[in-house]
Amino acid sequence: MKWIIRILIVLVLLIGAGLWFGWTQLDKLVKYGIEQGTPPVVKTSVSVERVKLSPFSGGGVIEGFQIGNPQGFTGPYAVRIGRTEVAVDTNSVSTDKVVIQYIRITDPEINLEGGLSGTNLKHIADNAMSFVSQQTATAGNAAPAAAAPPAAGQPKKAIKLQVNELLITGAKLSASAAGVVPGADARTTLPEIRLTNLGTGTAGITPAELTALVLRQLNTEAVKASASGALKNMLQGGTEKIKTGGLKGLFGK
Repeated sequence: MKWIIRILIVLVLLIGAGLWFGWTQLDKLVKYGIEQGTPPVVKTSVSVERVKLSPFSGGGVIEGFQIGNPQGFTGPYAVRIGRTEVAVDTNSVSTDKVVIQYIRITDPEINLEGGLSGTNLKHIADNAMSFVSQQTATAGNAAPAAAAPPAAGQPKKAIKLQVNELLITGAKLSASAAGVVPGADARTTLPEIRLTNLGTGTAGITPAELTALVLRQLNTEAVKASASGALKNMLQGGTEKIKTGGLKGLFGK
């Protein structure tokens, strides 16, 4: 009887050690997934400083998330998010659609650069939308036999998400026309951005679609702010050199 108890104790310890190891590696796995999975979508560099997630509550924090600038723009980055809080419905993790209760982005830094071919944010958002279109086209062209399990090495089906609330507060906008209008630079704070009920249908929303949606919304608000009020006046100097409609040509959608 004693040896049975000892075996059970050893098994419990082994299972506990395995779960502990898995949980301690979860943050690293998520960080790796963001840094490796996002660049093909936005076609620029992506980095994360720290991820801290709880497998019990579904809550977590992502710190130091940064999207680099696309080719042709001069700033060190396009978007930097110091802190993002997330809450996942843990009951949905094993289902076809992962439900995210909320994503709360606090005090992101937005470096909006205008050029003759559009803003840096628009370029990145367009890259994400192009990625989404390619995924859709690939899925649509798949033969009926594709319903079978994918062979080893082939891409898996895109993850479906539902985001009940996405909130962006205190976004700090730095708008410039670097390389086009020297010295034109201004700063302001964007109004709160709140999106709800994303991906509530059966199709859900993919991470790439969510990325494109957020970037397009940020670009819309940033362009709106850069072309109005005091910020517009600060950026006005030198725009007569551009024969494409002044600020509209630089920051227009």
